[in-house]
Amino acid sequence: MNRRTFLKKTSKATAIFAAGLPAASSFPRSAEASRSDHSESASRSGDSLFAQPSTVSAADVVVIGAGAFGGWTALYLREMGLSVTMVDQYGPGNSRATSGGESRQIRAGYGERDVYTRWVLEAFGRWKAREAEWNKRLFFQTGQVTLARDWTKTLTDTRKVFDNLQVKYEVIGRDDLVRRYPQMSMDGIAFGFAVPSTGVLKAREGCVAVEQAFEKKGGRFLTAKAEPGRRSGRKLDDIALSTGQRVSAQTFVFACGPWLRKVFADVMKDKLITPRRVVFFYGTPPGDERFTFPNFPTWAVDEAYGFPSIEGRGFKVVPTFEAEMVDPDTQEHTLTADEIRKGREFVARWFPALKDQPLVDARVCQREDSVDEHFIVDRHPAFDNVWIVGGGSGHGYKHGIVLGDYVAHRVVGKATQPELTGLFKLKDKTFRA
Repeated sequence: MNRRTFLKKTSKATAIFAAGLPAASSFPRSAEASRSDHSESASRSGDSLFAQPSTVSAADVVVIGAGAFGGWTALYLREMGLSVTMVDQYGPGNSRATSGGESRQIRAGYGERDVYTRWVLEAFGRWKAREAEWNKRLFFQTGQVTLARDWTKTLTDTRKVFDNLQVKYEVIGRDDLVRRYPQMSMDGIAFGFAVPSTGVLKAREGCVAVEQAFEKKGGRFLTAKAEPGRRSGRKLDDIALSTGQRVSAQTFVFACGPWLRKVFADVMKDKLITPRRVVFFYGTPPGDERFTFPNFPTWAVDEAYGFPSIEGRGFKVVPTFEAEMVDPDTQEHTLTADEIRKGREFVARWFPALKDQPLVDARVCQREDSVDEHFIVDRHPAFDNVWIVGGGSGHGYKHGIVLGDYVAHRVVGKATQPELTGLFKLKDKTFRA
């Protein structure tokens, strides 16, 4: 399929998509055929992959990465009628992924960067629509309160953006905070900035649900490590899989999070960092529901945040420790004695009733930060048909449901928000500059 045919096909499909999600039977027969029996069994069994022919049938688009960015991009492209293959070396929602783990917050405050607030407001509706479509609960509207000592620039800018976009919020005085949330220490706190519409998303379950919907609608998923393959001038012809197979396509989207630094080491050098992140889940006292949803909101204080216990997982605490850069493939997912000590000190300081409660679960992952904490959506400088999508910067998961749609339209040449092209470009600036 040449580029003209590709764009003609996507133009028609986009019009259909704008009117509502198409039924599976309305997808092109070629895309349905591409989801062959051997590819399904290959996704389930590593051994069967090696028995397959060395070349997998071509797709319109190949998406590398099944996280928050890659999964949604692949799903939207499939819903636009394109044949799509998605590849991930560990599978959706895996423990090594930045998009893995039990939960992520969906907050609306981003200082003066109103594009992210606008996208979150749009995301609320999209998440609820997908919950209805999949008959699966993924969003918990906990509300969120930031405890503050003074009006910082970020809080002041956030308030201005909220006023402009008519986002409901409440400034809660210290005395009212003490009355509403006696289970949390308010020492040194002047006020709280509360946003009732925000909440918590299930992360791992969300990634799996997106991938399942993608396959159900005719997409093809493969579990394998992928690397750029053969090229013709400024065109990438295919990707090489760790199974010995190759997958060709008209367009490739590399949305592989912290692995972008490895896949494109020359281009992404010092453009991303992957600091370690530790997450604690503490038990709650027997019969005490003060720390359980819906009796306590998502909270933030002293560069830390956390969630109430949801579905019995435990009270979540995510402190910020000194940044340690890690390799997502090799880092050990166990807590150090120093991390455990610091976590307990934080809990004892802010949640006295939990100071003697056991650590019932923990997660270790990594962030994937860009130099300016903006997302990266840009063409690879050496390829006309390769897109780099990443730079979640700690706020990628909640935006994935909107970013994936944005990326899908960029990929087919129908950018929905052209003013964001410069904001999301791959910057020349590096972390060493």
